[in-house]
Amino acid sequence: MSEAETTREEETLRRLLQEAGPRPALPEDEIESLKETARAEWRRRYGVRSISPRRFRPWMAVAAAALLAAAGLLWWGRTRPPAFAAAVASVERSSGVAHWEIGHPLPAGSELETGTGSDKPGRIALRMAGGASVRLDAGTRVRLASPTVVELGRGAVYVDTGADAGRREEVAVRTPAGDFEGVGTQFEVLTDGEGGTARLRVREGRVRLARGREEVLTGVGEELVVRGDGGLVRSPIALYGPEWDWVLEAAPIPDIEGVKVRTFLGWISRETGWRVELADQETAAAAESVVLHGSVAHLTPADAIGVVLSSAGLGHRVSDGTLFVFIPRKGRS
Repeated sequence: MSEAETTREEETLRRLLQEAGPRPALPEDEIESLKETARAEWRRRYGVRSISPRRFRPWMAVAAAALLAAAGLLWWGRTRPPAFAAAVASVERSSGVAHWEIGHPLPAGSELETGTGSDKPGRIALRMAGGASVRLDAGTRVRLASPTVVELGRGAVYVDTGADAGRREEVAVRTPAGDFEGVGTQFEVLTDGEGGTARLRVREGRVRLARGREEVLTGVGEELVVRGDGGLVRSPIALYGPEWDWVLEAAPIPDIEGVKVRTFLGWISRETGWRVELADQETAAAAESVVLHGSVAHLTPADAIGVVLSSAGLGHRVSDGTLFVFIPRKGRS
């Protein structure tokens, strides 16, 4: 082999080593084993004859490449990561005795159970991979089957696909009583996990109950109870009130920095079920123009209402499901 050919071969090997990058150090016993294998191969091929440096170089390049390949295989076998499981949801908020790290990813098959506490019941708000908000009340047990299916074993689950529902994937709640599949919705499903009983309450949109070949459609403002014998009972419900309080308490707190008061009021209306009424054009103009700053992440949603509106120079009161917003003046309350 000519000097030029040898130089080209060495340059090729150098580039290969650079592209391969550094490898984690091998254990000493494995290095010694590889060295001994190389020595044995040398003795088998060449015995103890003296070999000139020029004749040695090509074989040394091959041996080095073989050694690197073996080292690479050993490194991959020792550090190969487990099969990656994509997250189907993440924790957006936890309260009470439910202690979860915010942003914690949850892969398919994750099982969650919220505790019960006399003073601070545990609740969790999840953000599904498709964008929907799913909240778990205290004493609830679920399994996340996929980004669009939550299996409810016990307790209550609330699903909200958001005001821009068309951009988010719907989430179905699976129970022993059947599957509750929403269409542009806010709804709650509750079950005791026994006897195939369940209760559905629809706050927005429609929800389809699928059990076997039967499908039952329920609309906004309706409650559907599935009895243990399979019978169905319908009744009207209010879209606000004490029964919905836990949903607000579990709600993730929005970032208000740079947000207008009007947007914040829209969030409050959606979370509470209240209708928002602005006192006059001046109040409406303020809601449209005043930009909020700071954070209310440390507050409960209920406390955030008063803090945000007062900081914007606005007063409010709630009566019969209506949030009345006004600019405080002498003699008005």
